[in-house]
Amino acid sequence: MVYVALAVIPGLLLLVFIYTRDHLHPEPKRQVFRLFILGAAIVFPAGLLERMMMNTQGFAEGGIEGRLITAFFVAGMIEEFLKAAIFDRAVLGTRLIRGPVDCVVYAAAIGLGFATVENILYVTSTGLVTAVVRSVTAVPAHFMFAIIMGYQFSKVQFNGRNKAYAYILPALTHGTYDTFALSASVGADLVLALFLLFLVELSVRILNRVRKTDRGARSVPA
Repeated sequence: MVYVALAVIPGLLLLVFIYTRDHLHPEPKRQVFRLFILGAAIVFPAGLLERMMMNTQGFAEGGIEGRLITAFFVAGMIEEFLKAAIFDRAVLGTRLIRGPVDCVVYAAAIGLGFATVENILYVTSTGLVTAVVRSVTAVPAHFMFAIIMGYQFSKVQFNGRNKAYAYILPALTHGTYDTFALSASVGADLVLALFLLFLVELSVRILNRVRKTDRGARSVPA
């Protein structure tokens, strides 16, 4: 139970953080929780699809080629596409969205639901060190992938942008992260740390931007 608690706490803290970013019209807690659960539920189909893909001839490559395939076409594409599909079907174009910040909050709920269950699986099987490391790497990374996704979906909702960006950009970001996370070297770890700092800066900019434009963009009545 201790390991489960350690695995769950980072995701819940980040969920509280993002939820409190919307001071004007906080999203319904029930809807945020529903999306968190939907994000958690796709961990298992994502794992099944990833295993099936890895067992397909041509995917079980070694070296840098195998790492890139796993990072971008297995983990990045499958996981982020499933998350985006939930947002696309359950949130986009509905009355849940009243402003750009709503898109970010709901996307983050989906991403953190996924990250929390994935974290439980990793931490309960490998222990305390994994809990500590993932609390400052993988869980925040999923959170920031979701912020990028939510921002792109806000552009779809309010600016008519092609929704493909909301699928592809988080997948590319996730793939870049995993490319270095899967590399067992000091150099790769250093690049990974720098990439995470870049994602933090990008996420802060996105949050500031959507909060600043949110008041004027709430075109859908409550």
